[in-house]
Amino acid sequence: MYRILFALVLLLPLTPAPSEAFVFRKIVYCSPIEGFIHWQGKPLGNLKVTRLLRSGGFENDEYQDEVQTDSEGRFQFQMVAERRFLRPDLLSANPRVSQVIEALYEGKPYTIWSYSKHDFNLGTESKDGVIRINCDLAKFEEFSFGRIVRCQHNGNQPL
Repeated sequence: MYRILFALVLLLPLTPAPSEAFVFRKIVYCSPIEGFIHWQGKPLGNLKVTRLLRSGGFENDEYQDEVQTDSEGRFQFQMVAERRFLRPDLLSANPRVSQVIEALYEGKPYTIWSYSKHDFNLGTESKDGVIRINCDLAKFEEFSFGRIVRCQHNGNQPL
């Protein structure tokens, strides 16, 4: 029994690139993010910025983390990735990771980034591999479900 499993593992061609390990694939749920948040040019320091990712690869289908802007209104999120034996959506034809970033200002959440990623590759959300967001919270639009800011970014699709 164990010999059959071992043989199957050796025969599975799951590596997308020669630099990857033989069987375990690197699954990238979110590429690195750098941002600048301000109000009409004035940097907003010490804001809580939350990233919410939804995908079948996470426990309870969600991953959330948060950072704070520095005194110059800048923030960073590291890449979210893992090595997996099989893809999280092995039975699905379409991989999907929902990405949402919100900034909390004066007790109100402002959605500053939203993207639906349809692969597990590094850097596919933006034109140069790192998502860069420049966001003036004064330019928000009010909806019944919250505030959305159409920030400047280098992403591959608009907010």
